[in-house]
Amino acid sequence: MRKRYDGDARVGTLGPRVVLFSCAVSAGAHAGLVPAHLQSEPLLGWAFVTVVALLLSAAAGITTRSEDRRVASGVALLLAGLMLAYLATRTTGIPVLDPERETVDVVGVATTTVEAIGLAVALWLIQPLGRHRRSTYVQEVSR
Repeated sequence: MRKRYDGDARVGTLGPRVVLFSCAVSAGAHAGLVPAHLQSEPLLGWAFVTVVALLLSAAAGITTRSEDRRVASGVALLLAGLMLAYLATRTTGIPVLDPERETVDVVGVATTTVEAIGLAVALWLIQPLGRHRRSTYVQEVSR
């Protein structure tokens, strides 16, 4: 695995693995919900199918291109969106997919916690750690 910045060995080891784990756990949790929801609430079931596909794509992306900030940004956006969607389903509901407010459940809270960890690490991967910006100096030139 290539490193994003010289001297920042953390990027090439732990960070992408944590994000990968987070995507895998979330994909597994959402995949487990697909069969029941396809029967009772088909739109929500297909939304879960889409989420699983996006999470698997994110996992593949962070595995193969962990040095690319755009990939980490996309994964962070996906995980944040999933966390917000869970919050919405527990507080107000989502009008088209699931208009009824659902109760908080242990699996949902655990999955959202894992997603929050993945989000934090993905945001960490985006940051240019160990890299300092050069100060820009303006020099007056006399003629």
